Amino acid sequence: MPILFAIVGATGTGKSSVAVELAAHYGAEIIGVDSRQIYKGFAIGTAQPPRSDMEKVKHHMVDFLEPEKVFSAGDFCTLTKELLEAYPERKFIAVGGTGLYMQSLMLGLPQIPKVAPEVRAEIEEFGRSAGIDSLFKMACEIDPEAMANVDEHNVQRIVRILEVHRATGRKFSEWQKERVGGIGALPVFWLDRPREALYARIDARVDQMMRDGWMDEVLRLAQTVPLDAPAWQSLGYRELLQANSSAEIARVVEDVKRKTRNYAKRQLTWFRWQVESTRIDMDSCNPVDVIADSLV
Repeated sequence: MPILFAIVGATGTGKSSVAVELAAHYGAEIIGVDSRQIYKGFAIGTAQPPRSDMEKVKHHMVDFLEPEKVFSAGDFCTLTKELLEAYPERKFIAVGGTGLYMQSLMLGLPQIPKVAPEVRAEIEEFGRSAGIDSLFKMACEIDPEAMANVDEHNVQRIVRILEVHRATGRKFSEWQKERVGGIGALPVFWLDRPREALYARIDARVDQMMRDGWMDEVLRLAQTVPLDAPAWQSLGYRELLQANSSAEIARVVEDVKRKTRNYAKRQLTWFRWQVESTRIDMDSCNPVDVIADSLV
């Protein structure tokens, strides 16, 4: 199997640095498993791996997609399988926090019937008039299991969950249990930290993003990327673009911290119940050593 193992965990856990060290050790390349880090140019606010890491170890599925493109779990599985088939002699490590992508790759995709375009159009129109918060709340009430790892800004996923339920009368989470086409089980290592420590890391990372020039990145992207492009759904980008003062920017930053902590909480729930994995407490051991030792 070209994929040696997978490293998963909540945002801000520290997966990337561990993965780069292990990839260098095994002579492997990294497959990113993150639904927001895929877009070209949206680097700082999505915490794409630093250029130094991507120069040290080859990365796939990171910073490769045009911002105007829609990308799904099915697209991720298709491209990953094509990569594995094209380079069967190479070694890979899958790394990321989008549990749905990892689950779909291993177990396969649900065989959901095609949904009529007018169903999606109706839901999107409701979202435009009532607001994304209303769509998010509706989806959580209809299918809390499917929404467990969905960010409130992930309009594409929220609409998908709602349209499947409306068109088929079944929950998206029910369809997800009937899958075909997966590559099979992999050793999965879940990197975890105590909740307070994780939240502190998230807050510090958002502050560092601003020092690294996130605001400048947002303004630069607005010059060339249409504001209705899916990439703008990444948390904080539209909000920063709409901020007109230092005080408003500060409020956006605090809101991003809060929503990222909430998202991390949902990720923790997902990895605890949805993916069979070996949990590693990063505050009590060296994850590189633990993973390397377990693969001997």
